[in-house]
Amino acid sequence: MSEKKSAAEAAQVLTGHARLLNLISRDHPVPGAALSEWNKRKQPPLWAALAAFDLELKRGWRPETNGDWAGFASLICKLMPVMNLDNLAEHIPSDMDPQIASGWIVAAIEEDHHYRARKKLAAKYNDIH
Repeated sequence: MSEKKSAAEAAQVLTGHARLLNLISRDHPVPGAALSEWNKRKQPPLWAALAAFDLELKRGWRPETNGDWAGFASLICKLMPVMNLDNLAEHIPSDMDPQIASGWIVAAIEEDHHYRARKKLAAKYNDIH
């Protein structure tokens, strides 16, 4: 996280925010060492990535590069599964261009659908063979 806090303090903030978002139900924050390890390996659990992403959005981070936009779209779809193109403006920051965001979000939704279809097809193939 971009905060100037100890790993234990950052873990407490992250865990508390994840609870507010109903991503987890744990009462105690994860250990600071776990947060440091996730950061080092760049492999946080999904709940931690979503909570950190939401915190960064609330602090003013906005996508700039194509990679940023792809990550934004993928994570926002996971964070707000009730979002669709009709209610997009309710779920993205007001200072974000809805046309650009919608293009990336549509791409993320389509990619997720293709991923799920490929996964289902692979499972069927494995059952047959």
